[in-house]
Amino acid sequence: MEASTLLRGSTSVPNDIPRFVTYTSPVSQYPSVPATNGFSGGAATLPLNLVGLILSHLDDLGDIARVTRTCRLLYYMTLPQLYAKVSLHSYPTIRYTNGRPEGFGSASPFLMALNGLVTKAHAGIVQDFRVYGEWNEVGAEDFAKGRVPDNSMMLNILMRSATDRMTKLRSFSWELDCKPLKPLYQGLGSHSNLTSLSIRFPQTRVPRPSVVIPPMANLRIFRAMEIDPLCYPDDISVLLLSSKKLEDVRLHFSPRMRAEAESSLSWATYFGRVLRAEYHMGLKHFAVQNFYGRNVEGMGDILNYDTCKSVTFLDVFGGARGASANVFLDDTWKQIPPDLTTKFTTMRTNEPAMQHVEMLLRAEAPLENLYIVSQRLGKTGNTPGSGQEMPVTPDDSQPDFEATALGKQYLHAITRCHGSSMKHLLLWDVWHLTQDDLGELIRYCPNLEQLGVGVSSEDSLKTIWLLLPFLHKLKALRLLLPNEVEGQCQNSGHYNNMAQTLGKLNAQNLKWLGVGNMIFKIGPRYDDIDVGGHVVAKVHITEVKIADVQHVEIWGRDCLDIMADPVAPFSP
Repeated sequence: MEASTLLRGSTSVPNDIPRFVTYTSPVSQYPSVPATNGFSGGAATLPLNLVGLILSHLDDLGDIARVTRTCRLLYYMTLPQLYAKVSLHSYPTIRYTNGRPEGFGSASPFLMALNGLVTKAHAGIVQDFRVYGEWNEVGAEDFAKGRVPDNSMMLNILMRSATDRMTKLRSFSWELDCKPLKPLYQGLGSHSNLTSLSIRFPQTRVPRPSVVIPPMANLRIFRAMEIDPLCYPDDISVLLLSSKKLEDVRLHFSPRMRAEAESSLSWATYFGRVLRAEYHMGLKHFAVQNFYGRNVEGMGDILNYDTCKSVTFLDVFGGARGASANVFLDDTWKQIPPDLTTKFTTMRTNEPAMQHVEMLLRAEAPLENLYIVSQRLGKTGNTPGSGQEMPVTPDDSQPDFEATALGKQYLHAITRCHGSSMKHLLLWDVWHLTQDDLGELIRYCPNLEQLGVGVSSEDSLKTIWLLLPFLHKLKALRLLLPNEVEGQCQNSGHYNNMAQTLGKLNAQNLKWLGVGNMIFKIGPRYDDIDVGGHVVAKVHITEVKIADVQHVEIWGRDCLDIMADPVAPFSP
């Protein structure tokens, strides 16, 4: 026997490819299966790169978990995908399955999952970690005695141990109804890969230790929700000053202070260090909601206007329809500096005001997207994602003359200063544009891709159809109708003729149409025969729900949720 055959082994074939090469080669090295029963033969296995591509399209955790149990190869290929995003939900009560409590014979599923992350190697592949729900905080009365309860401290120690093992952690979200403590913050501050941090503070009036959140070198996104100084939140000023790579900051304050006219907030509490250091944060997106405090420091001095291109302010300045009890503090924000100019390309607010119009007129850069949310903070407050947003005014009153007259001022500022660059425009629903207003808007804003406006009569609807062909780039149109006008359209059969009306128009790019509370998806054109036997052009129209158009900005961003804005893109 030849030496080469002996080295390869007696069972090997001459010139056979080594096994370690066949396992990693993108080309299958297995022989084809012979054709049987009329079917042509194919490769016995797929190349690993194709298997990985197929597995990357699995988005259901149940499907991914079932794939990991098929064979050892798929187990190792799908395990990083299975544990890339981990969300643990803590329930306040015991849940039962088939008559037995969850965790029967052990602890709760929440703690057992944390134990698995601490004791096993799976934590090393977690990239996105989220904990949410309600935590049974035993011994909360110890806070009043100056000591942290063991229940709370053990939770934070366990969370610290789990996150320390997550060497690839990029995003962490704390949404439990108890507060993070110092051990957890110290662990997060040591992560070099952490780019996103979200903290939701509890709303219980229990004395708690206030922790200074340490800086995080590579942090790009920071969200603080339900901030309330009387509920002992943590100090974020050091984080905001020392995390130099921050690009997206969103601060949501508890609506209780604005609803009860409780002046307990100060801008210096959160940005005092930034102001004293004369540091201009290089953010790309900045959002504030429910802030209620006096304007004594200056919000505009913390931003670098060369980098910040998107802002969101919801229930912050009062605007033209602010509550009477809040006017004493809201009026302090109406004195804008004479030299204040902005370079924003995207703005979202629910507080139209004359001062906002002046900022639009002074803007150095043209505005591309403007969303004026029609909802206002209700008496019960609003919590993002809780469904408690109420589209009512704080005083439950009808829009006054001042708020209605602002529509003309906004229309003038938008068309004269930002018309050629405007792409997305959502106006207040109480501004009922006339036929002349619609003609002026379409004349000065020819590049609109999404448009949401209020119309006052059925004649205005007919004007929209006449002017629609001049908006060649329009993809989404939302018409905000009063209830009486919407009723008139239903009684007159306006919706029945919509397919034929749109078929006559040269609006080939229009994909979404909202008329009042009804939303339609516009399909391709086709020819049909009418009652008289004539050939008429129509379009396919399908009525859809509001959930189907959340990706369209004039619907998706028309809400009291600072999370509705997309995350500012950043490079790791």
